[in-house]
Amino acid sequence: MSERTTGTGEAPHYDLAVVGAGAVGALAAYYAVRRDPGRRVAVITHAGRGTGATRLSAGFDTPTGHNPAQRALAARSTALFEELAAGLGDTGRAPVDVCWLVARENTAALDATMADGGRTRPVTGEQRALLDRTFPGLAHGDDQVLLATAPMTTGQPQWLTDRLLDEVLGRPDNTLLEGFRVTEVRRRGGHVELVAADGSRITAAKAVLAPGPWALDGPVAVAARECGARVKKVVAFHIMTPPPPLAPALVLEDADAFLLPHRPGGHWIFSITSPDWDRGPDEPLAIDARDRELARALLARHVPGFLPHPLGGRVFSDCFTPGHLPVVDTVGGDDVVMAIGGSGSGYRLAPAMAEDALNLLDGRPRT
Repeated sequence: MSERTTGTGEAPHYDLAVVGAGAVGALAAYYAVRRDPGRRVAVITHAGRGTGATRLSAGFDTPTGHNPAQRALAARSTALFEELAAGLGDTGRAPVDVCWLVARENTAALDATMADGGRTRPVTGEQRALLDRTFPGLAHGDDQVLLATAPMTTGQPQWLTDRLLDEVLGRPDNTLLEGFRVTEVRRRGGHVELVAADGSRITAAKAVLAPGPWALDGPVAVAARECGARVKKVVAFHIMTPPPPLAPALVLEDADAFLLPHRPGGHWIFSITSPDWDRGPDEPLAIDARDRELARALLARHVPGFLPHPLGGRVFSDCFTPGHLPVVDTVGGDDVVMAIGGSGSGYRLAPAMAEDALNLLDGRPRT
């Protein structure tokens, strides 16, 4: 049941307020009650739980990073996902084989991105035959090579977020405040006060702000801009042909795109890099002609047999930060922490981001 003030009444008080009910916010709330079952937690969202980037994420977890910090975050998140599975029994994750199409000269650079220290290897004849059956017309230039890695994972971000929030809200003193769009965070009487657009307010001893793509429109907007954050449109097409059994994912590394079998939907997800920056989540967003042209050009070059099958897809915004490194830091004091900058990888980095945020609030060192 949601409770809030409307007017001059005394604001309800919590030990921790978590603004954002996506993957990062849900994990922060879950870790908080796991550490201290008596901690009273309010999870706050201006819409519904698991909306925004989390709801539309493909859930593709490639534990990679283009610099040491990214690789460390990715490796730690993988380990934390395994701990979550042990605690919850199921996190909705499943292994998927992955092949990479990359320029021959970039092979060493790709190896260097692997967070687990693994290396790519040439595909075997059997793997190549499976790729040819799976991706009709699969083609690449003489300067490119197909490589394989150890299996990676696909997940169900919204399902996992719901599961985590159910754990949090199953405790009687915790609550979910929906339709509470936080516009201001201020300190009053030794507490953090969170004020909504309609004037409603609650107070908390501490707060985690994990607004996802709304980072530039709300209480962390100034801090987010100071660290170079921007929002960007993210696009993934649906390729409406069923993935065969054991179908691998295909990463077009040099194009920053991938084809992922989406077994629950019976189709493929074709994620591309949209060129549209500064497109916030409250704007009308749609797949447009430039997106379609980019997708068709990539398919024509590499998987022409899929050209007849794109039909709709998913489009949303995400917050991107310099170097695609999330920003987890205090805001105006050690009782408020922001966790922003999923940069299109928020689901796979969410456990480490949430753990870092809670460690800052609890006075623990960053991992």
